[in-house]
Amino acid sequence: MHPQTNARSATSTSSRRRSRRLSAHLGSAVAIAATALAVAGTGAAAAPGNGTALDEAEYHDPGTYALDVTDYSQAIDAIAGQPDVDQVSFDELIASRSGETTSCGETCRTWPEHLSSDDRWYPQGLAGSEESNWSEAPDAEVLVSAWYQRTSPEEHAAVDSALKFVSTDDWRYRNVPLRLPVQTDDGWTTEPLASHNGGVAWAGPYLYVAATDRIHRFDLRTTMSDDEGYFLVPDSTYVGIDQDPYGEPRLSAISTDWTGQPALVSAEYSADENATTEVVRWPLSASGELAAESGVVGSQDNFWVDKDSSVDKVQGVGAHEGLYLFSGSAGTLDTARVGSQTDRGTLTWGRTGDDTDIPQDLYLSESNVYGQTEERTDRYLFWESRDDVLP
Repeated sequence: MHPQTNARSATSTSSRRRSRRLSAHLGSAVAIAATALAVAGTGAAAAPGNGTALDEAEYHDPGTYALDVTDYSQAIDAIAGQPDVDQVSFDELIASRSGETTSCGETCRTWPEHLSSDDRWYPQGLAGSEESNWSEAPDAEVLVSAWYQRTSPEEHAAVDSALKFVSTDDWRYRNVPLRLPVQTDDGWTTEPLASHNGGVAWAGPYLYVAATDRIHRFDLRTTMSDDEGYFLVPDSTYVGIDQDPYGEPRLSAISTDWTGQPALVSAEYSADENATTEVVRWPLSASGELAAESGVVGSQDNFWVDKDSSVDKVQGVGAHEGLYLFSGSAGTLDTARVGSQTDRGTLTWGRTGDDTDIPQDLYLSESNVYGQTEERTDRYLFWESRDDVLP
């Protein structure tokens, strides 16, 4: 059962809340419609007063939440050894980029029309190489946009998924399907990975992809190709364990935070704006691996998002030096600290004019805060200077 009663009462908007406006640099005629993607100010969600937006959970000892680890290393070795499969270096993968994105301003890129208008493939998670701390990452910054395919335009269940690697030096991308290892009587094979891909985090050589009740880990040193092209297979899957007092973790969005105790940070999405939702820190080793003991990863710490705050319908999460960022479906970006109103703010985020384009996951690079939107025909990668977003 998830906690619903801990939220503090709402208070009137106080001087501790700061309204901030980010500078817009979208100068071209094409970019005028997208200007508000990079403009932040006091939005609709900022109107209600807020208590402390992020609270310490009643139970928050290490291990309050847990993940069970499934190791697929044997499957990786078997699949890579098949005669029609070749192993590919990550540098080779990045060098092969051929897909084109288009500028929609100085801080905005849009996908090609066939991706922007597709009614079954939707972008969700977002990560980048500058959060990885990986010594072998490319010199040019690389973004990773995670997509999933719906059963039908009306049915949101996932039937397939893929990652798009975008290099910021020329904004070209490479699509890489995700496959799940399957053991048969004849050995290991693969099938499309049916994953919602709500969040992505990059730590060391590993990409962690959130799938609501589990996280799939992909080792970028084990990229493969066959007659159908490049593909990735998870080397591990971390499945939420149902345990008292709060049950299974809900893994909607994730990011990497190397400040303080290194961690993957996960946040829960809820369609109910009156629900208290969860933020969990999962311990990371210096090499980017989730720290497991006897096949189980226990949480490092966990918090509650106040149900009476403006932080609603969380689609993306980021963290740095105790400051947490949350992007929401309504076109907001909230900043908050645990148990404090210091640096509390609500910005507009992922909007075109007065309409939200439904912003998704976040990525904090060394210089920017990146987001992306999922709305059909309005699918953008966009960013603003970190200095203009973080207090």
